[in-house]
Amino acid sequence: MIHDTWDHKGRRDMLRISLITALLAGCAALTGMTSSWAQADCERLLGSFNAALPQADLHAIIAAAQPILNSAECPAETRREVGVKVALAHVREADHIKEPARQLAMLERGMTYAQPWKMMKLIGDLRRKVPTSSGIIDYGAASLAYQSALADIADPQSVPNPPPKEVIQELMELANEGRMLSSTFVRGDVLLTRSLRDVAVQSVPVPVQFVRDSDKMTPLGQQYAAEMVQLLGEQGHPRVQLVGHTDPDGSDQYNLMLSLRRAQTVSRYLVEHGYPAANVDADGRGRSEPLVLAHASDYTKAQIYQMLRRVEVHYR
Repeated sequence: MIHDTWDHKGRRDMLRISLITALLAGCAALTGMTSSWAQADCERLLGSFNAALPQADLHAIIAAAQPILNSAECPAETRREVGVKVALAHVREADHIKEPARQLAMLERGMTYAQPWKMMKLIGDLRRKVPTSSGIIDYGAASLAYQSALADIADPQSVPNPPPKEVIQELMELANEGRMLSSTFVRGDVLLTRSLRDVAVQSVPVPVQFVRDSDKMTPLGQQYAAEMVQLLGEQGHPRVQLVGHTDPDGSDQYNLMLSLRRAQTVSRYLVEHGYPAANVDADGRGRSEPLVLAHASDYTKAQIYQMLRRVEVHYR
């Protein structure tokens, strides 16, 4: 009787194990089938999108892209690539528009899908020319657009083959100029860097502003100084030299001393906020080293003078 009881129990256990094994195998098969279905569905959607892409109808391209962009089954890389292609389709559409303001509006709609560097450069160029609704040029927005272009270029996965160094350098110059002309704070984390895709950064102009004829920073100037502390700290507090510059107004001796005092003010600020004193020096050049501007003819004399009054970060 005991032997019969254990034999019966053993057969039940074996049956239970067999059922569980079969159930797991069925689940695995179902998962594989579901994955195959999802992949096939994504490929079908991608085929429809690729068929619509050569067409001139932007609405049809967007309509074909939306199911892919909203699909959890399509791989993230596929969704990213589709987003870039939709953004570039907006660039193609903008090429047929003659009015700059409408061109800009079209390109900005494309930003919701992706921010490829070529599109962001065009947006930066237009923002330097097209006034806002209040009638002013938003140089800060232009700088951010150029910085987005640089951020895209900095990603080898997004841009395997970067543009020529001259293009990258021009984007940096335009982004820096936009920061210096902006009346509000504009971040510069892409600019205050040691290198970008084999383009070494030797110096970065920072728009630290001062009270007129003084070495006292304005509240906006302190914001830029605080950003310097943060970004240079994230780089491990590299050895830097802060160099002050002025516009041509005033005597050489006055401008030289004023530029030195302003550079020293920023240097003290950095040290007071944790920057190693041994890693930061200060110097003044007055008006002797004018800033090389990417498109000087686009600016007024007042704007050029504003950009000349700067403190540069030189990496040592």
